[in-house]
Amino acid sequence: MSTITSEQRAKFQKLFEHGNKQMMVASFDYAADMFEECVLGDPGNVIYLKSFFENLKRKFADRKKRGFFGKIGAPSFRTKKPEQIFEASVKTLKSFPWDAPVLVALGKACLEMHNDESARVAFRFAVEADPNDLEANRNLAEVLREDHLYDEALACWARIRKVKPDDPEAIKAMKDIHVEKTIHKGGYESGDSKQVRGVAEQMKSATSESEDVMGRKLTYEEQVERRIKKNPGDVANYLEFAQYYYQSGNYEKAEIHFRKVVELSPGATDQLERLLDTQKQRLQNKAVQLKEEFEKAKSADIRDEFYKVKEELDAKTLELARFRIQNHPAHSGYRFEYGMLLLQRGMYKEAISEFQHAKADSMRKGDCLLALGQCFQQIKQYKLAMSHYREAVEAITENNDSKKKALYLVAKLALGLGEYDSAEQYASQLAAVDFSYKDVGELLDKATKRGQN
Repeated sequence: MSTITSEQRAKFQKLFEHGNKQMMVASFDYAADMFEECVLGDPGNVIYLKSFFENLKRKFADRKKRGFFGKIGAPSFRTKKPEQIFEASVKTLKSFPWDAPVLVALGKACLEMHNDESARVAFRFAVEADPNDLEANRNLAEVLREDHLYDEALACWARIRKVKPDDPEAIKAMKDIHVEKTIHKGGYESGDSKQVRGVAEQMKSATSESEDVMGRKLTYEEQVERRIKKNPGDVANYLEFAQYYYQSGNYEKAEIHFRKVVELSPGATDQLERLLDTQKQRLQNKAVQLKEEFEKAKSADIRDEFYKVKEELDAKTLELARFRIQNHPAHSGYRFEYGMLLLQRGMYKEAISEFQHAKADSMRKGDCLLALGQCFQQIKQYKLAMSHYREAVEAITENNDSKKKALYLVAKLALGLGEYDSAEQYASQLAAVDFSYKDVGELLDKATKRGQN
């Protein structure tokens, strides 16, 4: 593939950021289109590929079977070049990502294109899709072995032997890996350090972007660090690093690089939004960590720190939500999210405005009507609350938690307002769906008895 220009890199980064935003609001199909263009445009960018897979994982969740068509496997790639195989595999996986043969084909194409880290990601996902797939495990084992990740490679061969206990290739590979692991642990090296430095100086001019002065293939992080040192004013490199650490869950490092992006891009509200989101994720991780620590140690200091971090997290969550609706006023997902935060904080009148904007989205209409009913009930506008609860019951077509909650609240409010027939009707409907929901049985009895008196 030809070298990617800085203009192309910037274009892919914008698409990537837009894809991430869509994934965050569960717009998975739209996000998939964005990530697909990034992956096909920059096949060696492991972050793009990881996000492409992450979005599809969220969309398909644990639906790893698709009936008869799930057994079709990879299409024939015999006469195609690796670039064509790569593109065909990506397009195939968009419709169903848990196809191990297609994922293996994608990984092999990555290897032929010398994108080793992308190959490792594809093979890992293939094993996740089908832990017993022999080809997926063999290919993952080979790339892990090349990267000296011996224990993980052994685990792959162990899975193969679970399926084929007497597999000669697996037996030999496991023996060889144990030997290599021992040698690697010994750290045997040869050559005088001065000689090494001398050779390195001679080789500097011939060093490629993906190799060090000794010809060793650089890791992804080392390659980006090299680009940053070469051009410290290029915001695309910091942005790439920030995305890499964000996707890896290292929010501390992601925040450092997003700060640099914001510094180099004054007025770029989208980058400031990503910084705020990263800060929120960091605080959320810290809160979870402190909670786990407290459950083990029961320390007053840990408890106090937890409440401090939780307070910071609440403030940052609200700050991010406000920032989003200010910069994306027509985004119904952000409006709904902000409305829920206001509702939780007892800011009912402010929340009503957000839900009224968000209910224009047919996908969220039922949940918005339910939330509006709650807000109106809290400010003692009971007729408005009843009408919104009733609309919510009609708008939510599936018997999910929102539907149950709407039925429960409308039945309970109707009982309180003396509308016993309505209370009995809605309580009966809820009981038919889930009789164990809260105190619906008692609620139904009260409505029936009072209606008879």
